[in-house]
Amino acid sequence: MKYGKAQTWNYLLLILRIWLGYRMFTAGYSSVIGILTSADERAFFQKWFGDELHFPIPVVMAFLAKGSEVLGGILVFLGLFTKKGAALIVFTMLIATVTCNLGKNFNIDGGFTISYILFASIFILWGAGKFSLDSLFFNKTANKSYPLPKGG
Repeated sequence: MKYGKAQTWNYLLLILRIWLGYRMFTAGYSSVIGILTSADERAFFQKWFGDELHFPIPVVMAFLAKGSEVLGGILVFLGLFTKKGAALIVFTMLIATVTCNLGKNFNIDGGFTISYILFASIFILWGAGKFSLDSLFFNKTANKSYPLPKGG
């Protein structure tokens, strides 16, 4: 069976979308639940986002950040409103990179957040691909608005 570049690109988008969506969901889910149910978790985020990062209303900001990871992850994973979900991921990871990871944690945490920015940017530019709910519900031809990446 022979696959063209478009078919290969759609399979690659599917694999990247599932991986990024899964990673973002798992990165944020336990924190969101913890903020809602655990005084210890709220105290942790109060100290981290408030005392160390100097965010106003730190627990709310932590909930918004972790909630964006969860919602963005779900949307990207499903391929539903993928560009919007990817934009949530890019914004959240950009803020995390600038506020948390520049300096002492950059080689480890910064590498993750920048990788998430780059992967999510693929979906902002090219969408979710043929194998997505976006393609099923909103457009008959996947990758209609942007051409495939050029390459050898």
